Formats: sequence, structure tokens, C-alpha cells
Amino acid sequence: MPKWQRTAYLIFQHNKQSFTRIRYDWGRELVVIASTGILLGLFYYMFHDFLQDKLNDLEPALRETIATRLRAAVMLGLGLWVGGRLSNLFRDEPGWPQFALRSGEDPWVITTFRWGQSLLLILVSYGIFRHFFEPGPKLLLGSLGLAVATFGVMRARKESTGPQNLKPILSDAVESRSHTLRSWRWFQMVQRNRLCRLCIGISLLLQLLIGVMHAMAWPLVLTVLGTMLSSALLAWAVAFQLEEDMRAVWFERQLGCSHEEFVRVYEQICWILGLSLAALSLLTLLVTGVAGREPLGEWVKLLPIAALFPMITPAIMFQVAPERPLLQILITGLIGLFLGTAIYAHILSIVLVPIAITYAKNYQKDNFYRS
Repeated sequence: MPKWQRTAYLIFQHNKQSFTRIRYDWGRELVVIASTGILLGLFYYMFHDFLQDKLNDLEPALRETIATRLRAAVMLGLGLWVGGRLSNLFRDEPGWPQFALRSGEDPWVITTFRWGQSLLLILVSYGIFRHFFEPGPKLLLGSLGLAVATFGVMRARKESTGPQNLKPILSDAVESRSHTLRSWRWFQMVQRNRLCRLCIGISLLLQLLIGVMHAMAWPLVLTVLGTMLSSALLAWAVAFQLEEDMRAVWFERQLGCSHEEFVRVYEQICWILGLSLAALSLLTLLVTGVAGREPLGEWVKLLPIAALFPMITPAIMFQVAPERPLLQILITGLIGLFLGTAIYAHILSIVLVPIAITYAKNYQKDNFYRS
């Protein structure tokens, strides 16, 4: 068989494996696909009916500026994601390249497969986003450049042969099991899980930008949207950590960890994240001195909104598929957007939050051992 045919066969098998998983787990995948479709439809409905009406009250130039910034943020995230996927293709880990190489395949075929799959990934990813978001050529080139830069940085870090100073995650002091489980996950989120660290870092950066928006007297609705996004990023960090945990969840199950105990660990982490962001929001309000422009009660609404998204995450983490962070993000985003807009409409709507959390918990009871 010619080399190009063997390369094409490796590319075909590499992409076929995703469809094979769907075929042999069709029931679960069908639930995930249906849930994702429904959530995306609800997102479109809410953004189209509510947010569009709010944004129409702004000046056209400001609306265009916001739209441009959102497209840039989407393309920025796409560049980072594509760069990470490209780096995974070139790792010397178990997979199709290593399997083919150990089976006696020509290294030229392996190299061609990796570059061919990389090109296919870039074309499909940017083709889909260009169709839906219609970014300009500069944004496309900038995002692609970021993808290449991310790929180069991750490859350079992997190939570095410098000494590694590994620090222990847990101390030798006697601790309760709950404290140990919480410390392990907190250390992973803030020091080792790159996606978690990225989400937390962007959330903090966004909070600084919100302070600039306060100082420049931007409309309150934009500050609320920015606070929602900052809070949602913390919930995304929790979702990515949950994905990592589900890959080795057998360990907690072997320890006899109950559903309530596992969820309680995430509740403690989410309370730390949510209350920390609320405290940072309060500090931002005090430093920028916004109370004189609008009633203080309007600005106080930002505090529960800042803590909202991570607070509701533990109540929905086992609802459908805990190992799918995208689904977790959509569900948390939908519920958080609904509750956040309710709080923005009237501060007394905050009583809906504990009701929704209690109600949602009943639907995931004991799913820790079923997931």
C-alpha cells in the first residue's frame, strides 16, 4: 500500500474512533446530544429576546464595539483550544501514532499523519466559527497565530530537559478525609490544571476590567453582564476539574466516599470561589466609588451575581454527564443566566437561589455511583 494511502487510513481511523464511541454508547450519547441541543436553543431564545432588547438601548457605536470585543474573545478562546489539540497530536503518548510506529510503520507516514490531521483540525474549526461568527481576516489570522504560538509553547515546555522541582500536594499532618479531598482538588485547580488556572485568571482579569467600566461610568447592564461572565468562568474552572476527577473517580469509590460527601467537597470549593469573587466585587465598588451615580441598591446586586454561578454548580454536576465540561457549562450558564437576570430585576429574587439549588439536588441524588 502506498505511503499516502496509509497516511489517509491513519487519519480516517483517528477521526472514526469518536464516532465508534457514540455507536456503542448510543443511549447515553443521545441524551447528551438532545440535552445540548435543548440548552443551546434556550440560550438563543434568552439572548435574542432579553439581551438584544437591552443592547438595543445602547448607542450603535457602543454595540458594535461590544460585538467586536466578543468576536475577538471567541477567536482568542478558539486559538488556545486549537493550539492545545495540536500539541496533543504530537505527544509521545499511547494513541494511533505510537501504535502505528510500534507496528513497524514508516516514521514519514506518522509525521505526515500528524501534519495532515493538524491541517484538518484547523480547517474544520475555523471553517465552523467563520460561518457562525463572521470574523474579519485580521481576527482569523490573529487567532491562528495564537494557536501556533500555543502549540509552540506547549511543545517547548514538554521538550525542556531542565530539573523539575516536584512539590507534594498533601502534607503529612493528620487530616480528615473531607479536608484531604478538598485540598487535593484545590491544589489541582490553582497550580496544575491549566484550563482551571486559565479560567480563574481570566475571571480575575475581567474583574479588573469591570473596575475600569465602573470608573468610566459605563451602563449598569454591561457591568452586570461582565460580572456574570466573570462568575461563569469560575464555574467553568470547576467543570474542568470535575472532568479530570471523573477519569479517576474509582479511587473515591474504593474509599467508600458517598455521593453527599463528594458533592460537599465541591460545595466547599465553590463557596470559596464565589465568596472570594463577591468580596472582590465589593472592593471594586468601594474603590471606584459608584454609589453616587445610581441608587446603591442597584450596585449591591452585583455581589450575589458574582457568587452565583459557582454556587449552583455542585447542584447540577451529576445531572447528565459529569465528564462532559461543555454540558456542565451550558447547564450552569442557563440556570445562572436566569437567576442572574432575576436578581438584576429585583434583589429579593435572591431567595430563588437556595430554592433552585435544593430542587436541583434532588434530581442528582446518589448519581455519584451511577456516573
